[in-house]
Amino acid sequence: MFFLKDLPTRQMIDGYAATYDHVDPDQTNAALHLLRDASLLIRRIEKYLAQHDLSQTQFLILMILHRDKTRDHHLAAEIAQKMDVSKPVLSTAMKSLLRKGLIAYGDKIDDARAKPVQITPKGAAALERLLPDYFRILQSDPGDAGQDTKERP
Repeated sequence: MFFLKDLPTRQMIDGYAATYDHVDPDQTNAALHLLRDASLLIRRIEKYLAQHDLSQTQFLILMILHRDKTRDHHLAAEIAQKMDVSKPVLSTAMKSLLRKGLIAYGDKIDDARAKPVQITPKGAAALERLLPDYFRILQSDPGDAGQDTKERP
């Protein structure tokens, strides 16, 4: 998350560029605006998902399980490789999804330690309800907080 609301002015950035040879004012300005926009977008997504009792991590787990139609399950280790979270964070999110009935463990496979994970029909339905407004948020102006979508029944 990028927490700076009051971005430096171009004049401030030019001052740093005059002091430090490697500062490119255009690239620095663009990067700061990109960070700010990304932070605002993440906050909007997190707020939307929280309205539906999901964290971003939980949502991403559901997306990983849902998007690959060629498989009926994934191993937790495979999900971990596709996400930038620690194993404890992933484990906590998966336990929550299990309690909510949005994912389930499948039948054991050859490796007895491996637990195949699959999205449940309830999880797929919840995700299908979330996706339209999720994509609207992704396609909106990140700084336009007044355009947040309403919670859908």
